[in-house]
Amino acid sequence: MKLSTIVMGALAVGSHAVMQAQTPKLPNIIFLMDDQHRWDALGIVDRQVKTPNLDRLARQGVLFNQAVCQAPMSVARRNSLMLGLYPNQIGTLRNEPGLPDEKLPSRPLVEVIRDAGYETAGFGKAHWGITVGTRGFETRYEAECRENGAIMMADVDPEKYKRYNEEIADFGPGEENNLGYIGCTSRLQEDEHRDGWLTEQCLEYLESRDDERPLFLYLSFYKPHAGHNVPERFERMYSLERTRYAEQPDWDREYSPHAEQVNRRDMYIDFWKNATDTQWKQMTLRYRANCTWIDDMFGRVLDELKKKGLLDNALIIYLSDHGEMLGERYYRFNKYCLYESSVRVPMVFSGSALPDEMKRTVDSRPVELVDIYTTLMHFVGEQVPDELPGLDLLSDETRSANFCALHERPTEAAFMWRTPEYKLILCMKRKADASLYTESDIIDGEFYDLRQDPQEWNNRYHDKSYETTIAGMKRELLAHLKTLKRMPPKYVQYQ
Repeated sequence: MKLSTIVMGALAVGSHAVMQAQTPKLPNIIFLMDDQHRWDALGIVDRQVKTPNLDRLARQGVLFNQAVCQAPMSVARRNSLMLGLYPNQIGTLRNEPGLPDEKLPSRPLVEVIRDAGYETAGFGKAHWGITVGTRGFETRYEAECRENGAIMMADVDPEKYKRYNEEIADFGPGEENNLGYIGCTSRLQEDEHRDGWLTEQCLEYLESRDDERPLFLYLSFYKPHAGHNVPERFERMYSLERTRYAEQPDWDREYSPHAEQVNRRDMYIDFWKNATDTQWKQMTLRYRANCTWIDDMFGRVLDELKKKGLLDNALIIYLSDHGEMLGERYYRFNKYCLYESSVRVPMVFSGSALPDEMKRTVDSRPVELVDIYTTLMHFVGEQVPDELPGLDLLSDETRSANFCALHERPTEAAFMWRTPEYKLILCMKRKADASLYTESDIIDGEFYDLRQDPQEWNNRYHDKSYETTIAGMKRELLAHLKTLKRMPPKYVQYQ
């Protein structure tokens, strides 16, 4: 596959000034993102979920059905997305403070796109894990994660911000306790929610926008991450009686060699073992209703973009930062593990600037969110440093397997090597430099035949019948770790 004619023409010209003079304007880039959206929580994948706008993008574009995140938690994953490197290369491994500007190993994605000649406007969550500047955004609105120079919901609409926090006061840290998962029918107006407020700011910006440059629009929502306080009109789209929820394995205790007892496990297990059928259905229904609300807000913004002519020449990207277990695999909630519902993510490319051969397709390559940075650098005509690990997803580049890492235990790390057929997870003695891992560091492992056991209930790591496959995947995973040396500040140089 090749890049679009417009972008290939841009790549052939030496400078941005000459490029803009001799070729049509670069396509707009519409970047849609949400938080903790399961890979299968799209109507095009599961008809229980109502997401008509995202489904339409997927049908018209390309659905990457084997996409995974690089770390199943927001701060590590989002830094990886914005810096184009794996978390081990960055040094931000979990939900911990990120890096200040002077210690970044590469330029933030938005700065790269801005310097390629784009107007950059960002609405919503970036979650650097540290208070930083807007890192390339010329227009910046945020609701929760403070950035210097951003217009913050708490500052300009303090009463709305206060009312939202009053409604979720009992939902606990991150809105993720058991009450947060069960949720409620929200009493608030939609623009009193963070995502609703961000949507209104984005729409107002688009209505008044007057800029001749191509647009990079970043719209990143906080939901469907718990808490599940959902506007009534979306909750009413679902039937409690017809809601199906997670099936549990026939176990009498938790079994997860790489992720036992991480992140409030006792709280979840003790509660959901004894939860009622109604509570399970309410939790699951409201998660899906949140997905529908997110879809509706994306749809409103896409309609405004179309009205303004900004979709006539545009690449649209939709993805989530990681998944959500939603009670699967022995009452496991949120993420913080390397199982399918946590690490797999929805990813769609669509829009008029998508190469024709990719439209109306499903792509089953083992792609990763680290690929987005490299792809967009290619797309805007920037030279991509060899050190960047991502693929250009608008080409035919591929890799043999997906990689993801978990660093939730202080003395251990867990690494995943996954194909559509098999998954290997290695638990290892934790090292500061991933390139130094050897086979002698392996503590334990998990291996799942995803064809026969998609729920990952049956660990075959010590099963002799899989010995050859496990040995091959182990060699590949250890070889991949050798490439993940920590990058020093400004290691990747840009011209």
